[in-house]
Amino acid sequence: MNATIMEPPDVDAGGDLPPPPPADIPERPSVLVTITFRDHRGFEQSFKLKTSTRLGKAMDAFSAKVERDRKALRFLFDGDRILDESTVEGMGMEDGDAVDVVEEQIGGES
Repeated sequence: MNATIMEPPDVDAGGDLPPPPPADIPERPSVLVTITFRDHRGFEQSFKLKTSTRLGKAMDAFSAKVERDRKALRFLFDGDRILDESTVEGMGMEDGDAVDVVEEQIGGES
């Protein structure tokens, strides 16, 4: 009778133990910042947002508050258009920053 010797699954052929599992990387605590949305008429609404929150949610809420179709508005931060998937952190926003809300204008040369 031939006996086969098998190594335990956690030991490789060289006899070394596999590397330990990666240490749990602690998540950064969620930071809340206040961002103010302001339109051309002077209406303002502030939102407390996590830095990882997609700004599309706040843009939807602002549009509903001013009773405007979201597609009729353009949201800008420091002159850059904010997209639905943009985040506070990704846009480089800090607590107290403001978003300018303007009417979408479609047109071209006349």
